[in-house]
Amino acid sequence: MTNNTTTSGSVPCMQQEAWLGGPTYLGFLDYNRLILLSVLGLPVCVVGIFTSGLSICLFCRDKTTPRTTRKFLLVTSLIDVQFLLFSMLYLQPLTFCGRGCPLNWVVVLIGVERFLVICFPVRSKVWWNGKVTNRLIAACFGLSTLVRFPLISYLALENARPEWSRVEAWLYQIHSFTDSILVTLIPLSILIICSLQIGRGLRQSDRFRREQSEQQQHWRQGTAPIDRQGEGTTSNCSVVKRVKLTRGLLIVIVTFTLFMLPMVPVSIIQIISHHFFPSSCVYYVTLHICSFVAALGSQLNSTANFFVYIVYWGKYRRMLKQLLGCQYSKHLQVLPTSVNLLADDEWRGCRRKTLGLICMTLRCCISIAQKNAPCNFLRQMACSKAHTYFISTFMY
Repeated sequence: MTNNTTTSGSVPCMQQEAWLGGPTYLGFLDYNRLILLSVLGLPVCVVGIFTSGLSICLFCRDKTTPRTTRKFLLVTSLIDVQFLLFSMLYLQPLTFCGRGCPLNWVVVLIGVERFLVICFPVRSKVWWNGKVTNRLIAACFGLSTLVRFPLISYLALENARPEWSRVEAWLYQIHSFTDSILVTLIPLSILIICSLQIGRGLRQSDRFRREQSEQQQHWRQGTAPIDRQGEGTTSNCSVVKRVKLTRGLLIVIVTFTLFMLPMVPVSIIQIISHHFFPSSCVYYVTLHICSFVAALGSQLNSTANFFVYIVYWGKYRRMLKQLLGCQYSKHLQVLPTSVNLLADDEWRGCRRKTLGLICMTLRCCISIAQKNAPCNFLRQMACSKAHTYFISTFMY
């Protein structure tokens, strides 16, 4: 797939008209390439470079996400910036930038990590640590270099003497096979399996937490000590944070998988083309158009992650406001008059209470805000700066 974005007029029929009175096959491919990779691709690249840079800044400021997950997200954003920059400069996303392999496998590592955290919460702390994360990231980049070596050799020999034509064809077949299997099909299969298992684990976790909350309600109706209530609430809050992180990353993985699907037909065509397809115009046009769509999907993939982070996580929205210097902007003060603001003396009194009473007070505050504010964003604006910090601690 990596060199299909460059059309070639080496096939004689490419100079024929695609339809009566229409452009040639080569011109038709040039039009599609202009629309998909220039008219649509360039704005996506510009937006993606800016948003990926913001993602890097957010992950550097984030101290609550586990360090291993944060490393994966940082590496993903760095690869996105590099890929989109080369895409914008050369308009040959899959030729000049061997981005697919490292990014695909880094996202696979994110999926595997979340799978272990959800399905094996205790063992994952032993299996998955900082050293293992660094080694796996290094292995991804080493694998990407190894996978791209046949392509580099093929491009070096592309304009060589005729006696190298056999070696050229052999290198292209190796590249097509490794590109299709190691860069697309295997990572996609692992992502689908991990996504299904993570979704199943999240449903089980939700069911378990519902049962736990019912038990806590029975405790409150009985004579359970208040420190036991505070301990149970603290444990439940940590579980909610972990589940929320996993659910957000699951959205990232599913989005990545959907935008990765256009690569599947390209990979299948590459694998079977040498044995089943003759050198016909239909084959070349199909392969190149699928490659253009896959390239645009890769660009959208690199751009979409930031919007998933911002829409799903309130903490990243707050970090973005601070980063852009609009934390105290005036337009955020325009709220419905029915929103009840908590007084400062109430807040100072709540701080002196025990952990269990604080958690129960915060739940009451959140329920009041939910009745008056129609969405999560307004609910956050309904509180003062100190309350916003405290509520976000227990919600996120």
